[in-house]
Amino acid sequence: MNASSDWTTTHDLAVVYIALAYGTDHELSDEELRVLKNALQAWESMDEPAVQDLIVEAATVFTEREAEAEFRRAVQDLRSALSPEERRDTIRHLIRIAEADGVLLEREQGLIHTLADAWSLKALSEDLLENTSAVVQRRGEDWGLIHELAFLYILVGHAADEDLSGSTVDVMVERLQEWQPERSLEELRNVVRRALQVYAEQPREDLIYDSVEALKEALSSTHRLTALDDLYTVARADGPLTRTERDLISSLAQAWDVNVRMNGHGG
Repeated sequence: MNASSDWTTTHDLAVVYIALAYGTDHELSDEELRVLKNALQAWESMDEPAVQDLIVEAATVFTEREAEAEFRRAVQDLRSALSPEERRDTIRHLIRIAEADGVLLEREQGLIHTLADAWSLKALSEDLLENTSAVVQRRGEDWGLIHELAFLYILVGHAADEDLSGSTVDVMVERLQEWQPERSLEELRNVVRRALQVYAEQPREDLIYDSVEALKEALSSTHRLTALDDLYTVARADGPLTRTERDLISSLAQAWDVNVRMNGHGG
C-alpha cells in the first residue's frame, strides 16, 4: 500500500535506493546520500529541498513499515512503471550507490541480484558487479568499515605478541569509539571480538589485502593518517614500538599512499 495518493514512481525508486544504501548495513554515509540524490535527480528534475523531502518520505515508509515488503512492492511497481532501459539505468544507479563508500557488501550484492532477477536483468547485474570499482566484501553482513579498522588494530597488536593484553584491547575500543561515538563501549568490544574471530578463522593475507584496500577506498587521506595514528597507539599500548610493528605500520602507510614519520624506537 502506498504512503499516500501523492506517492510517485520517484518515491518507489527512492525506497529501492534506500533499501540498498541504508537497509543493508543500517548506515548511510554522506557519499552514499550524495550518489542517491544524484540518482533521483537523474530520474526527475528536483531542487535540493525537494529531493531531501522525497528521501525523508521514502525512508519513513521503509523504516516504519515492513521493510522487506516495501522493497518487494516497490520492485514490482517499478517493473510495470519503468521501460526496459529505465530498469537498466536503475540497476546502474544501484551499483553506483553500493560503490559509494568503497566497499561492496554481501547484502548489497544480494539485493542487487534480487532486483535484477525480478526484472530479468541478471546478466547485466553480474557484469556490473564483476567489474565494480569497489572492494568486494565477503565476510558476512555483520562486517563493516569499523570492523576493518578493528582487524588492522588486531593485526598490529599481534605483530609482536601472540596474545592481546587487556590494556591493548582497551586502547582499541577507545580508538574505535572516536570513529563511532554513538556506539556503546560494549558494542565496540563486540566489534573487536568479531574482528578477532575473523582474524583467527580466515587466511591472513587475503584479509589484510581486503582491509587495506577497503579502508584506502573509503577514507580520505586525513582519515588514513588518523587510522595510522591509531595503529601506532595500539602498537605502543604494551610498551615501546618494536621493529616488527614499525615495519608493519610503515607498509600500511605505503599502501595507503601516506607519508609518516614514527619517532618511537624499534625493538
